[in-house]
Amino acid sequence: MGDILLKESVPLMAKFTAGKLIGLLDRRGVVLDIAKPECDTSLTSIACAILRDAALHSASHRRLSTGLQSLIGRLNWYRGRGGPFGSVKFEDNHIHALLAGPRALEHREDLRIGLTVLGPYTRFPDHNQFHSRVFLPLSDGEFRFGEGEWVRADIGDVMFNAAGYQCAIRCTRNPMLLLWCQLEAPERQ
Repeated sequence: MGDILLKESVPLMAKFTAGKLIGLLDRRGVVLDIAKPECDTSLTSIACAILRDAALHSASHRRLSTGLQSLIGRLNWYRGRGGPFGSVKFEDNHIHALLAGPRALEHREDLRIGLTVLGPYTRFPDHNQFHSRVFLPLSDGEFRFGEGEWVRADIGDVMFNAAGYQCAIRCTRNPMLLLWCQLEAPERQ
């Protein structure tokens, strides 16, 4: 993941945040054996299909995709709630899972790394983010940060939203899978 998030073309603040995250990953969290509630297998199947396609993008994406595929069945998938401008059936057409973070597969309090799956024609509700977040789309989709315009992103792109700014995400005909990460610990001066 580090070679993707730190490559030359990544926006400076995304690279800065990713560098901090990667540094924190040197210290392992506690691996939990968490009970998994029933989950929408159609959306996890979509995630696996997207990961197979993403593996064809580059050697780095192949390594990342292979690792993520091995974890899909071990993750505690959950649904978020709807909100402003979210698609009508948002609650039914998305799932999230935490790979690392509070009560995640790797329990830790200093960061979060998660996956989000959006079914076709799904818009994630507009929401304010309290932590700077780095997004790594593993398929195509669109993002809007703050009051900016919608920006198309595809596999290989890295997106960044600063703390305190609004975020919106959507996909059209093709479903979307994205990896996201953020620092949880307060910034130290």
